Amino acid sequence: MYLLEYREYYLNQIKATAIEEERYPYEVFIDLVVDIMISDWSLLSSIDHCQFSVAQGTRAFKSMHIHAGSLEISTNTINLLYADFNAADIENITNTSIQASSAQMTNFVENAAKGYFANGEQSNPAVQLGLDIKRNLSSVHKIQLFIISTNQLSRRVKSIELEEIEIQGKTYKVELDVIDIEKIYNAQLATSEKEDVVIDVADFGINGIPCIRADVGAGQYEAYLAVVPGEFLSNIYKKFGPRLLERNVRSFLQLRGGVNKGIRQTILNERENFFSYNNGISATAKSVVIKDVFGAGNCITSFTDFQIINGGQTTASLASASIKDNAPLDGIFVQMKLTITLDDGEIGDEFVRKTSQYANSQNKVTAADLVSNHPFYLRIEEFSRKLFAPASRGLPYQTIWFFERSRGQYEQPKMKMTRGERATYERINPSKQRFDKKDLARYINSAEMLPYNVAWGGEVNSVRFQTEMQKQWKADPSTFNESYFRDLVAKAIMFTATRKAILKEDRYKERNGYLIQTVTYTFSKLMFEVQNLGLCMNYRQIWDKQELPNFLVDDIIDIAFIVRDVFFQPNIGNVETFCKKTECWEQVKKLQIELSASTKAFLVSKDVVRDEKKTAKKEQRFDDGISLEVEIFSLGTEYWIELCEVAKQQGVITSGEAQLLQLAAEYCTGSRGLSQTHFKKIMGIREKIRNEQIPV
Repeated sequence: MYLLEYREYYLNQIKATAIEEERYPYEVFIDLVVDIMISDWSLLSSIDHCQFSVAQGTRAFKSMHIHAGSLEISTNTINLLYADFNAADIENITNTSIQASSAQMTNFVENAAKGYFANGEQSNPAVQLGLDIKRNLSSVHKIQLFIISTNQLSRRVKSIELEEIEIQGKTYKVELDVIDIEKIYNAQLATSEKEDVVIDVADFGINGIPCIRADVGAGQYEAYLAVVPGEFLSNIYKKFGPRLLERNVRSFLQLRGGVNKGIRQTILNERENFFSYNNGISATAKSVVIKDVFGAGNCITSFTDFQIINGGQTTASLASASIKDNAPLDGIFVQMKLTITLDDGEIGDEFVRKTSQYANSQNKVTAADLVSNHPFYLRIEEFSRKLFAPASRGLPYQTIWFFERSRGQYEQPKMKMTRGERATYERINPSKQRFDKKDLARYINSAEMLPYNVAWGGEVNSVRFQTEMQKQWKADPSTFNESYFRDLVAKAIMFTATRKAILKEDRYKERNGYLIQTVTYTFSKLMFEVQNLGLCMNYRQIWDKQELPNFLVDDIIDIAFIVRDVFFQPNIGNVETFCKKTECWEQVKKLQIELSASTKAFLVSKDVVRDEKKTAKKEQRFDDGISLEVEIFSLGTEYWIELCEVAKQQGVITSGEAQLLQLAAEYCTGSRGLSQTHFKKIMGIREKIRNEQIPV
């Protein structure tokens, strides 16, 4: 599929979604591109719809236009987005249009600083953003602008650099990313890999970072110990922000909560003791350049794909103190352990993932990483390909609820299809039934009455979901069975139906915004009321019908607009922040709701659900046993003999475990029978050996 053909297909998808959801096409377009910006390119952590436009300026305030924005205190950045949605013939994006759109966005910041939004309706997301900008302007280092477009960047545009702007006597750096249809196309093709961060230390005012090589790693990695200037860490964080923390889920979570006060106090009052007080940072890189700088010995002069996997709080706090407190950072040094991976494929990625996980393991919060190959996700993917949903809405065929375990699984096959093949594919795998890990976490945590987690956004909510999921998986993986998948789909139907119903309401259109917060709190409140009745949601009926009954939708709408009244109470401050607090959920739980008689009759008893889950778990355990038996047999005698020998040489297994691996080898020859207990123990030993970084 070539660019213009893809653009036509892409626009049709956007239009179809917009019609179905009764939204503007540009809003759908923003959601699609922002997902790529966050999940694929790590350009930012979050950004919210807040369309705001003033066409004509005045003496006091300039004209302005934005479509989305966010203030990230953790990275000292204002993010603003302009959506250039053109559904007609493709056009060139020129320097002139870039400058005009950029000016409209920076004008928003200037107007906010001057107090334009002081008397605005605080329930308006754009007004809240403007007020937040004014309150926190002293903490801001950079204004990051994004132009997203269904047009194509002109070849005449060679570089895009914007001048710094001065607001109330302070100068702010302005950076711009233009994401055109060609970049979107390449992202879907997966031919546009995320560009590595390359850091030349000379660009940050130092000649090199002295280091000592640690002679470890056995050829799998290189390791270095170094002492890094605090000012260098501050400056690279100001420039690259969250891109330096992509591998560090713990840092991502913590930075949402602000800067560490203890670290800040040390920076301000005891700089000379910073090195002793601070634990330092752990980092990884694909490669480094090491030179003898002016006879000082080995010094790192360049990093490729530098990632801080432990120490994000330290780095962010240094940057914040430099910006907000104007604190001098000379004399502050930070110890660094640097690991260089020698494999740039999946093995290297897995090694970095585990390095990040174990580097954070001393902390109370589990470092539940966002990798896609956890057995839970593999199982959900398996179910999503083999379990056809019942035919519904008069269709003569069944469809698939497509779980996209990793980006591109749904779109990439279509790139090689003819129009006819694509039409057949989309009929069986409709795009509205595609969901990913973040969607899955939203559905589950909403149903589990954890709306404040969902309100944190896709990445944080996913991590919190995974933390609990991994505990459940470890305790009993048979919990995640075909019944679980059907219930998951029913929750997806409930979530999307709730969203669609809210969007259609004039009450929402009159005062829009905070859609995800409204949806998740509505879903959770419904489940809370069902729980109070001592009953359960009839997920099986929803799966069978593939839609919600009208009476349930009516109850959902009533709940939604009672819930929204909680969001817009006086003096709660920022609505988004409030929704992230358990305090918000406690208030919502207290709301008086009476479900309709039809909805009550639709619910099922706990006994029915318990019996169904019990049966499903038995079936899953049987299937798991068969799968283990087949996998052990398929690996073969030689595999188990070699694995046993290597593991014994490395000293990572006991004599009893070695005997079990020998039994596996004998089983593969047909000379030995094994029980299900044997199979589980053998695969557990194999996993243990894997965790010791021994290739298996």
